Amino acid sequence: MNNRLHVKLLPLIVSAACAGMSASFALAAEEVQKSAQKMEEMVVTATKTAKDTSEAPATVSVVTSKDIDKMNVQSVDEALTYLPGVYTNRPGGHEPSVMGTNVLLRGIPDYSRTLVLVDGQTLNDPYIGAVTWESVPAETVERIEVVPGPFSSLYGGSAMGGVINIITKAPTKREFSLKGGVGTNNFQSGSLVYQDRLGERIGIVLDYAHKQSDGYIKDEVVIKPGTAGGTIVTGAQRTTDSSGNAAYLVGDKGTNGWNSQNLGVKLYVDLPADSRLTLGASQFLYESTGRNHYNTYLRDAAGNPVVAGNVTVAGTSTNLTVREKDFLTGPDSEIKEYNRYTAEYEKQLGKGSTLKATLGYSDMPLYNNYFVLGSAATLANGGSASRMLRPSNELSGTVQASFPLADSHYLVAGVSGNKRKIDTITYSVSDWRDAGITGPVQNQTSGEDTTYALFVQDEITLSPRLTAYLGGRYDSWSTEGYIEQVRAPAYKNEYTSRSQTHFSPKASMVYRPGDTTTLRGSIGNSFHAPNLRDTFGWWTPQTGYTYTPNPDLKPETVTSMELGIEQQVGSGTLLRATIYESRLKDLIYRTQSDTLMEQSVANAGVAKVKGIELEVRQKLMNGLTAFANLTFNDSKITENQANPATEGKYMTRTPRKMANIGLQGVQGPWSGSLTGHYVGKVYNNDENLDTASGVYGSYDAYFITNAKLSYAIKKGLKLSLSANNLFDRDYYESSRAMGRAVYGEIAWQM
Repeated sequence: MNNRLHVKLLPLIVSAACAGMSASFALAAEEVQKSAQKMEEMVVTATKTAKDTSEAPATVSVVTSKDIDKMNVQSVDEALTYLPGVYTNRPGGHEPSVMGTNVLLRGIPDYSRTLVLVDGQTLNDPYIGAVTWESVPAETVERIEVVPGPFSSLYGGSAMGGVINIITKAPTKREFSLKGGVGTNNFQSGSLVYQDRLGERIGIVLDYAHKQSDGYIKDEVVIKPGTAGGTIVTGAQRTTDSSGNAAYLVGDKGTNGWNSQNLGVKLYVDLPADSRLTLGASQFLYESTGRNHYNTYLRDAAGNPVVAGNVTVAGTSTNLTVREKDFLTGPDSEIKEYNRYTAEYEKQLGKGSTLKATLGYSDMPLYNNYFVLGSAATLANGGSASRMLRPSNELSGTVQASFPLADSHYLVAGVSGNKRKIDTITYSVSDWRDAGITGPVQNQTSGEDTTYALFVQDEITLSPRLTAYLGGRYDSWSTEGYIEQVRAPAYKNEYTSRSQTHFSPKASMVYRPGDTTTLRGSIGNSFHAPNLRDTFGWWTPQTGYTYTPNPDLKPETVTSMELGIEQQVGSGTLLRATIYESRLKDLIYRTQSDTLMEQSVANAGVAKVKGIELEVRQKLMNGLTAFANLTFNDSKITENQANPATEGKYMTRTPRKMANIGLQGVQGPWSGSLTGHYVGKVYNNDENLDTASGVYGSYDAYFITNAKLSYAIKKGLKLSLSANNLFDRDYYESSRAMGRAVYGEIAWQM
């Protein structure tokens, strides 16, 4: 990590460390343990009130800090891998990703259609709705609640596939934990978490984490045959593209080194009159390192490497055009920064009534910057490029009251609002290697949207065993901005404010015919406002296409239904089955010009998702738990005015089949897990033409085995060894997936 990063972190580190060095107030260990066990049984996300998982109006999955400790979790999304209905796609191993980490629920693709919260506040970014999972250190997580199904009735936009709520640890006593480990690809990580009670009314949590890796070779250089021949070369390997068309593997882009740092502080103040104020701040910094050490497999007759020019593959009549720019990835040492600030006030009003207010601000001043290399003459020792700066921020707030109404009604009602903003500017630069330079402006845009909402939910106790939930949310969404092209032909289009409203109703029933059986049913509607990138974000990826925005986009909507049953057998077996169906309308679809290297977006699609989830968990003797689950999704486009050829095809970036099986637990000083994870074929082409497997660009079906084993040397000191992809399965998730990765760690807690 370079000096710029240390300079940014140093003031926060010093102030946080000073704040933590104070007198403590500890609770009794027995009370802490009982409280923790009770919290594991309760969830708050499904109704915004505390409910036992068996009584919640949704099939809620919970991952606790104890579960996380038994797995090799370097990023929070990895803790969700083995849950039913959850698809996690993380290209690049443990490397942080601006737009690559995809977590979706129940067959509804794209990260922006699943709402992700941290302590009830949005983590989806304002630019494209992506989630920086690495910004929440796994060591700070108390539990994660995953609630599938439409939840715009409580949470507004993005909650189409469901809601994932990451709940962090609150201080109950003085506790200090330190972890450090090393692994494959020179992966190194370390973390420190300090929590304490400062007297009777103040609590504090401080956390710091650092990770780095040399990375691995994941991006290959694959070229399709051309017409112009030239130098005779060896080393080209015959392959295909993801659609099965002939191509040649001619090299790779080298390793993808990186490092990252987290710093966070949270202050808890117990105020008079049964109220509490919580303040938090966190920063995540990430930078790429050691890139552009590419490898060409091509050699001329004298054995010299070939990286550019027209060539002919030896022994064939196949001609290729090789460009050095195809081997390059972009500049090193560009820091990406993500800051979050939160405030929460909660007051107990008595007789089961609660008032809660939250305020959050997120700022990504450097996070979405991007480079596009210039002409074919661009070389590793310099050349032209386009540099895109894309800062964004979001301000949000909610005021909510929960209170009983008569004997059989319990209401949750509130108001909320949020404002998102992005600015983009694209420069022409003379040397792509320098991440700090700028040049003439090519184009620039600015856009923002604002949402105000009212929501209410009535929990109606119809009988001791039958509960109904009726709710709805009214959202008013508006957007405005401008798009300007500075280069010829120059123009500037101003888009004055336009608005749209949406009502998201939901009805659920929970019936418990006996203490061990739960029947659930629900129907609801959700919406998803367009991402600001799609409405005002001009960008050009390395494909060479220019992605132009569409300021006239309207929100997408989904109507979903589900039926589920949960059955406990004895004291150790849990069986769950859920069927669901969703109909999506006004899907935002990217269209391509027939004559220009240009793509735009439009509300053009209708889709239907049908699925089933099956799950079994079995407690075994000696503290072990076995589990297995299956998910089947049938996610298809049923109508698409922009491209009728996609109708009847499977939606992209979502698998039809997923399955997990595993064993985890604690036995004496030993703890750990052994899990198997299967993901079926995934399409990345909207016409489902990418049928090839085992080639660069394909999304393969795969089954991998992961394992972790820990041993407590003594109280508070633990050693662990873990392996992901234990049997070194070779497969692609567009880029090459990481092979076997071994990681050893020592953890100390006091």
